[in-house]
Amino acid sequence: MKQKFNKKATLSHKKKHGEAGDAMVLGIASLVLLVLVVIGVGFYFLTHKPEVGVVYTPPTVSADDALSAGKTNNELAQDARIFNAGMKRDQEQLQGAGSVLSDQAQPIEESGAATNVQASRLSTLQTAFISEGDRRLKSLDDAAKLLPRLDTTQQTTIKKQLTDEITVITGLKSKAASETTIEAFMEDKTALDKEYGNYLLVLAQTYMFVWANGQTALETKVNVLGGKFQERVNDGSSSGDDVAQAQILINTFQAGKTTAIGLTADALKAVTAVKPGDYNANRSVLKTYYSKLSNAHDELNKSLTATTGLVNQISTFK
Repeated sequence: MKQKFNKKATLSHKKKHGEAGDAMVLGIASLVLLVLVVIGVGFYFLTHKPEVGVVYTPPTVSADDALSAGKTNNELAQDARIFNAGMKRDQEQLQGAGSVLSDQAQPIEESGAATNVQASRLSTLQTAFISEGDRRLKSLDDAAKLLPRLDTTQQTTIKKQLTDEITVITGLKSKAASETTIEAFMEDKTALDKEYGNYLLVLAQTYMFVWANGQTALETKVNVLGGKFQERVNDGSSSGDDVAQAQILINTFQAGKTTAIGLTADALKAVTAVKPGDYNANRSVLKTYYSKLSNAHDELNKSLTATTGLVNQISTFK
């Protein structure tokens, strides 16, 4: 009996040991398989990178670019960016003209007491005179660099006025610097003060011409762009798209553009009519012209805002 029991116990032990061994082998095999799978997946992703889809990159634009030839979504979006670039430059021209209209002559006066000896007083006044003269000459030189942005008639008129003013101020600077008495110097100062009106007029006209010309060119583009938008919306309507909101935006776009064109044209004619010598009497009038151009800018901004909405709307059309 004892032998049979021991034999059975031994067989049972061997059976359990065998089962444990089989389980261990199976576990090791499973682990190896898992490792191989992980390595395989990792190798796949390392050697099979997903293809990168083609990403549309909008081209860089400037305010001087011509509008695109077509009316696809991408082309109209590009036209909108050109419009936006034009408005940024228009804002810069607005600020430039406003800065000129706000110009004030630097005072030419003594920095010391009136009891100083005449030579010292004269030297102080001459220094201030030369400083103001140099400031005006620098401003006139900057304005001369803008001549290429004027039309032929404007260039002829403005170039002569700039040349005449530079000649006058240069001569007065030289004369004032050579004076030996306060009395003679004060005559030069009176002449420079009187000349300020002509100096500031030619500056104001130059900057406002540049602004008005740029605004007119921009309005021409905007007019064409409005037509392209309308065609695109008409196509969408024919395809069964809901174009109601887009049409409202086009109406806003066209209204802003039309008002701007009228204001710019009126201001341009008025600025052209102001002649040298009239500045002091007509400073408020020039500011009125400036306001017209500024209002035109605001109207174009309304069209620009509508443009953003239109680009979004047409992107949903079939």
